[in-house]
Amino acid sequence: MRLALFVAVTPVVLAAGCADPPPPPPFQVAIKVEADPGVPVAGAVVTRNNKPIATTGPDGRATLTLRGTEGDIYDVTVRCPESFQSPLKPTGIKLARLSESKAPEYDVSCPPTMRRVVVAVRADNGPNLPVVYLNRTVARTDISGAAHFALDVAPGTQFQVTLDTTEKSGEKLKPQSPSKPFTVGQRDDVLVFEQRFDVEKPKAIRRPPLLIPTSVDKKR
Repeated sequence: MRLALFVAVTPVVLAAGCADPPPPPPFQVAIKVEADPGVPVAGAVVTRNNKPIATTGPDGRATLTLRGTEGDIYDVTVRCPESFQSPLKPTGIKLARLSESKAPEYDVSCPPTMRRVVVAVRADNGPNLPVVYLNRTVARTDISGAAHFALDVAPGTQFQVTLDTTEKSGEKLKPQSPSKPFTVGQRDDVLVFEQRFDVEKPKAIRRPPLLIPTSVDKKR
Protein backbone atom coordinates (compact mmCIF):
# COMPACT_ATOMS: atom_id res chain seq x y z
CA MET A 1 0.00 0.00 0.00
CA ARG A 2 2.75 2.43 0.98
CA LEU A 3 4.83 1.41 -2.04
CA ALA A 4 1.94 2.04 -4.41
CA LEU A 5 1.31 5.49 -2.93
CA PHE A 6 4.99 6.40 -3.30
CA VAL A 7 5.04 5.28 -6.90
CA ALA A 8 1.89 7.31 -7.64
CA VAL A 9 3.22 10.52 -6.04
CA THR A 10 6.77 10.35 -7.40
CA PRO A 11 5.92 11.32 -11.03
CA VAL A 12 4.03 14.39 -9.82
CA VAL A 13 7.00 15.55 -7.76
CA LEU A 14 9.43 14.94 -10.59
CA ALA A 15 7.19 16.76 -13.02
CA ALA A 16 6.99 19.77 -10.70
CA GLY A 17 10.77 19.82 -10.29
CA CYS A 18 11.35 19.82 -14.04
CA ALA A 19 9.00 22.78 -14.81
CA ASP A 20 10.61 25.63 -16.81
CA PRO A 21 11.43 28.76 -14.81
CA PRO A 22 9.28 31.81 -15.58
CA PRO A 23 10.64 34.05 -18.34
CA PRO A 24 12.53 37.16 -17.21
CA PRO A 25 10.60 40.42 -17.29
CA PRO A 26 10.90 42.50 -20.49
CA PHE A 27 13.35 45.35 -20.80
CA GLN A 28 12.14 48.96 -20.73
CA VAL A 29 13.99 51.42 -22.99
CA ALA A 30 13.25 55.12 -23.52
CA ILE A 31 13.77 57.02 -26.80
CA LYS A 32 14.02 60.83 -26.59
CA VAL A 33 13.59 62.73 -29.88
CA GLU A 34 14.47 66.43 -30.15
CA ALA A 35 14.63 68.94 -33.01
CA ASP A 36 17.17 71.08 -31.15
CA PRO A 37 18.46 70.71 -27.59
CA GLY A 38 15.46 71.18 -25.33
CA VAL A 39 12.93 71.17 -28.21
CA PRO A 40 11.00 67.85 -28.16
CA VAL A 41 9.46 66.30 -31.26
CA ALA A 42 6.04 64.70 -30.83
CA GLY A 43 4.65 62.16 -33.28
CA ALA A 44 7.95 60.48 -34.21
CA VAL A 45 7.30 56.80 -34.95
CA VAL A 46 9.76 54.16 -33.69
CA THR A 47 9.83 51.00 -35.83
CA ARG A 48 11.58 47.63 -35.60
CA ASN A 49 11.67 45.31 -38.60
CA ASN A 50 9.48 47.86 -40.41
CA LYS A 51 6.76 47.54 -37.75
CA PRO A 52 5.76 50.50 -35.54
CA ILE A 53 6.34 49.77 -31.87
CA ALA A 54 6.00 53.22 -30.25
CA THR A 55 5.30 56.91 -30.92
CA THR A 56 6.78 59.88 -29.10
CA GLY A 57 4.47 62.00 -26.96
CA PRO A 58 4.44 65.79 -26.36
CA ASP A 59 7.66 65.48 -24.34
CA GLY A 60 9.42 63.79 -27.28
CA ARG A 61 9.75 60.48 -25.42
CA ALA A 62 8.61 56.96 -26.25
CA THR A 63 8.97 53.87 -24.06
CA LEU A 64 9.84 50.56 -25.71
CA THR A 65 9.19 47.13 -24.23
CA LEU A 66 11.67 44.58 -25.58
CA ARG A 67 12.24 40.95 -24.72
CA GLY A 68 15.57 39.23 -24.90
CA THR A 69 18.76 38.55 -22.99
CA GLU A 70 20.75 41.26 -21.30
CA GLY A 71 23.42 42.44 -23.69
CA ASP A 72 21.39 41.78 -26.84
CA ILE A 73 21.41 44.64 -29.37
CA TYR A 74 18.31 45.65 -31.31
CA ASP A 75 18.20 48.16 -34.16
CA VAL A 76 15.23 50.52 -34.20
CA THR A 77 14.42 53.21 -36.75
CA VAL A 78 12.93 56.61 -35.94
CA ARG A 79 10.63 58.12 -38.57
CA CYS A 80 10.22 61.84 -37.89
CA PRO A 81 7.16 63.96 -38.78
CA GLU A 82 7.00 65.53 -42.23
CA SER A 83 8.63 68.86 -41.33
CA PHE A 84 11.67 67.18 -39.73
CA GLN A 85 14.63 65.20 -41.04
CA SER A 86 14.67 61.53 -40.09
CA PRO A 87 17.99 59.93 -39.08
CA LEU A 88 19.75 58.16 -41.92
CA LYS A 89 20.91 55.27 -39.72
CA PRO A 90 19.02 53.10 -37.21
CA THR A 91 19.64 53.43 -33.49
CA GLY A 92 21.30 50.45 -31.83
CA ILE A 93 19.75 49.59 -28.45
CA LYS A 94 21.58 47.35 -25.99
CA LEU A 95 19.34 45.55 -23.53
CA ALA A 96 20.38 46.35 -19.97
CA ARG A 97 18.81 46.84 -16.57
CA LEU A 98 20.00 50.00 -14.86
CA SER A 99 17.49 49.92 -12.02
CA GLU A 100 13.85 49.16 -11.43
CA SER A 101 12.96 52.86 -11.50
CA LYS A 102 15.13 54.05 -14.40
CA ALA A 103 15.26 52.72 -17.95
CA PRO A 104 18.14 53.36 -20.37
CA GLU A 105 17.47 56.40 -22.55
CA TYR A 106 18.68 57.00 -26.11
CA ASP A 107 18.76 60.45 -27.73
CA VAL A 108 17.71 60.86 -31.36
CA SER A 109 17.94 64.10 -33.37
CA CYS A 110 15.23 65.14 -35.85
CA PRO A 111 16.33 68.60 -37.05
CA PRO A 112 13.79 70.75 -38.91
CA THR A 113 13.86 70.68 -42.71
CA MET A 114 13.60 74.51 -42.70
CA ARG A 115 15.35 77.08 -40.52
CA ARG A 116 14.10 80.52 -39.48
CA VAL A 117 16.70 83.25 -40.00
CA VAL A 118 16.26 86.96 -39.33
CA VAL A 119 18.40 89.33 -41.40
CA ALA A 120 19.15 92.54 -39.49
CA VAL A 121 20.38 95.51 -41.55
CA ARG A 122 22.39 98.40 -40.13
CA ALA A 123 23.14 100.98 -42.81
CA ASP A 124 25.12 103.96 -41.58
CA ASN A 125 24.18 107.02 -43.68
CA GLY A 126 21.62 104.86 -45.48
CA PRO A 127 18.07 105.89 -44.50
CA ASN A 128 15.04 104.86 -46.58
CA LEU A 129 16.87 102.29 -48.71
CA PRO A 130 15.09 99.28 -50.26
CA VAL A 131 16.37 95.93 -48.95
CA VAL A 132 16.32 93.47 -51.87
CA TYR A 133 16.19 89.66 -51.67
CA LEU A 134 15.71 87.52 -54.80
CA ASN A 135 15.12 90.68 -56.88
CA ARG A 136 12.26 91.71 -54.61
CA THR A 137 12.07 94.48 -52.01
CA VAL A 138 11.39 92.78 -48.68
CA ALA A 139 12.04 95.73 -46.33
CA ARG A 140 13.17 99.34 -46.23
CA THR A 141 15.60 100.99 -43.85
CA ASP A 142 14.16 103.53 -41.43
CA ILE A 143 15.53 107.02 -40.73
CA SER A 144 18.38 105.51 -38.71
CA GLY A 145 19.30 103.05 -41.46
CA ALA A 146 17.92 99.97 -39.66
CA ALA A 147 15.70 97.22 -41.10
CA HIS A 148 15.03 93.52 -40.67
CA PHE A 149 13.11 90.67 -42.26
CA ALA A 150 12.66 86.92 -41.64
CA LEU A 151 13.10 83.91 -43.94
CA ASP A 152 12.31 80.20 -43.70
CA VAL A 153 15.02 78.41 -45.68
CA ALA A 154 16.68 75.00 -45.75
CA PRO A 155 19.99 74.51 -43.91
CA GLY A 156 22.97 75.06 -46.20
CA THR A 157 21.08 77.51 -48.44
CA GLN A 158 23.17 80.41 -49.77
CA PHE A 159 21.59 83.76 -50.60
CA GLN A 160 22.49 87.44 -50.81
CA VAL A 161 20.88 90.68 -49.72
CA THR A 162 21.30 94.01 -51.53
CA LEU A 163 20.84 97.59 -50.39
CA ASP A 164 19.47 99.41 -53.42
CA THR A 165 20.85 102.95 -53.75
CA THR A 166 19.42 103.78 -57.20
CA GLU A 167 16.59 105.84 -55.70
CA LYS A 168 19.06 108.29 -54.15
CA SER A 169 19.20 110.66 -57.12
CA GLY A 170 19.81 113.79 -55.06
CA GLU A 171 22.94 112.42 -53.42
CA LYS A 172 25.47 109.79 -54.37
CA LEU A 173 26.13 106.98 -51.90
CA LYS A 174 29.32 104.97 -51.97
CA PRO A 175 29.44 102.05 -52.41
CA GLN A 176 26.51 101.83 -54.79
CA SER A 177 23.95 99.04 -54.17
CA PRO A 178 26.23 96.82 -52.05
CA SER A 179 25.36 93.15 -51.51
CA LYS A 180 26.29 90.64 -48.83
CA PRO A 181 26.17 86.82 -49.13
CA PHE A 182 24.87 84.59 -46.35
CA THR A 183 24.82 80.84 -45.68
CA VAL A 184 22.12 79.26 -43.51
CA GLY A 185 23.46 76.99 -40.77
CA GLN A 186 21.91 74.13 -38.83
CA ARG A 187 20.25 76.42 -36.28
CA ASP A 188 17.77 79.28 -36.28
CA ASP A 189 19.89 82.40 -36.41
CA VAL A 190 20.13 86.19 -36.68
CA LEU A 191 22.31 87.34 -39.61
CA VAL A 192 23.65 90.90 -39.61
CA PHE A 193 24.28 93.08 -42.66
CA GLU A 194 26.32 96.12 -41.59
CA GLN A 195 27.16 98.73 -44.20
CA ARG A 196 28.58 102.23 -43.96
CA PHE A 197 27.92 104.66 -46.79
CA ASP A 198 29.92 107.72 -47.72
CA VAL A 199 27.66 110.50 -48.96
CA GLU A 200 28.91 112.54 -51.90
CA LYS A 201 26.88 115.69 -52.38
CA PRO A 202 26.40 116.89 -55.97
CA LYS A 203 28.74 119.71 -56.87
CA ALA A 204 27.14 123.11 -57.32
CA ILE A 205 27.30 124.50 -60.84
CA ARG A 206 29.02 127.87 -60.95
CA ARG A 207 27.29 130.32 -63.24
CA PRO A 208 28.98 133.48 -64.57
CA PRO A 209 27.81 136.68 -62.87
CA LEU A 210 24.96 138.53 -64.53
CA LEU A 211 26.19 141.80 -66.08
CA ILE A 212 23.87 144.75 -65.57
CA PRO A 213 24.46 147.66 -67.99
CA THR A 214 25.34 150.97 -66.31
CA SER A 215 23.74 154.35 -67.07
CA VAL A 216 26.73 155.30 -69.22
CA ASP A 217 26.21 152.25 -71.35
CA LYS A 218 22.55 153.16 -71.75
CA LYS A 219 23.39 156.69 -73.06
CA ARG A 220 25.71 155.25 -75.63
